[in-house]
Amino acid sequence: MGRQEAARPRLIAISPDDGAAIDLRNPVLAAALSWLVPGLGQLYQGRTLKGGLFMAALLGTLVVGMWIGAGRVVYASWRPGEPRLAFIGQAGIGAVAIPAVLQSLRLNGPAREPYFAAGLFAPPLATGQLVTPAYAARVSRAEPGFDFFDRPPLAQCQRDQLSAWQRRLGRRFEIGTLYTVLAGMLNVLVVLDALSGPLPAPSRAGAAEKTPAAPAGGPSGRETR
Repeated sequence: MGRQEAARPRLIAISPDDGAAIDLRNPVLAAALSWLVPGLGQLYQGRTLKGGLFMAALLGTLVVGMWIGAGRVVYASWRPGEPRLAFIGQAGIGAVAIPAVLQSLRLNGPAREPYFAAGLFAPPLATGQLVTPAYAARVSRAEPGFDFFDRPPLAQCQRDQLSAWQRRLGRRFEIGTLYTVLAGMLNVLVVLDALSGPLPAPSRAGAAEKTPAAPAGGPSGRETR
C-alpha cells in the first residue's frame, strides 16, 4: 500500500506569490471536499491559511444569509411553473445542497414529510399538497394561522406556504437568498482552486510585449541631439 502511494504521480502547482511548489495531493478528492465545505479541500492539501480564509468567509456569508431569511431561503423545489432557480447558485455548497435535495425528495415522495422535525431545508408547501398529520401539526405550531384540511390518513395544505414566508419576511427573504446564492457561486471558484491550484500570475515577458515601445528620439518622435 505504501509503495502504491509512493508510485502515484503527484500534481504540483506553483504559487504565484512566492513561486513555492504546492502539492495538490488528490485534486478530485480536494475539489469534492471544498464543494462539501468551503476551504476543506485546501486544508486537506495543507494550504491552511487559504483554506481557513475560504471557510470563514463563505460559511460566514452562508450562515448570515440563512439567519436573515429565518432559515427558509435554502431549499430545492421543482414545482411546475415555480422552480427554485436560486438553488442552482446555492448548490455550489454541498453542505446545504445535499440536505435540501433529500428534504425535497422525501416531502414530495411517499413519506409526505421531511427528515428533520424543524423542517430545515424543506421546500414550502403548495396549496392542496398532502402531508402527514404530524408534519401539518408542526407547521401549524411554527406558523400560527396556517391551516390544513383533514384528508385521512393525510392532511391537505389550505394555502401557499411560499407566499406566507414572503409576506412575513418581506425583503429579508430576498436578501437572505442573495447572500446564500453568492456564497454558493463563489465556492465554485474555491472548488476550481482545489482542483487545479491557484491561477498563475501574468508573466512579465508577456506584459512587456503588450507595452508599446516609445518612439525613438523622445516623445515627439524627433531625433535628439
